Amino acid sequence: MGILNKNLVILDADVSSAEECIRKAGNLFFEYGYVADGYVDEVLEREKVYPTGLPGKGISIAIPHTTNKLVNKPAIGVIIPRKPVQFAMMGTKDSMLDCEIIMPLVIKDSNSQIATLRKLMHIIQDGELLRKIRDSKNEDEVLDCLGMLED
Repeated sequence: MGILNKNLVILDADVSSAEECIRKAGNLFFEYGYVADGYVDEVLEREKVYPTGLPGKGISIAIPHTTNKLVNKPAIGVIIPRKPVQFAMMGTKDSMLDCEIIMPLVIKDSNSQIATLRKLMHIIQDGELLRKIRDSKNEDEVLDCLGMLED
């Protein structure tokens, strides 16, 4: 199995804050053995210092993540919230973005992190693909849209 797993995709998520998104994803990562206990707190602390909201092409996205010290194996989660969730924009502390797609990253190897982030940048710049992800009816549709991340 690669870094995508439909058990890590949450559609129509009932979340209202960045913290709720991070906790929901982190708990799934922990449940399925991707991360060790304490991972969620690490991501929450990092998000305060290094926000991960990005203005995508027509749709804002967040990619919360942290160091690899509590990571067992790599993964990418996807949360599509019922209503956009505010994340601070990357490189700022107080410029907020209404994010419609949250893609928490669990990176084990820092070399692969750069390659994964490059692929994510292609997704973020593709407004049509972002809309397809946001409007997906099931987990398999989301994974089909993200297949390039497995290459």
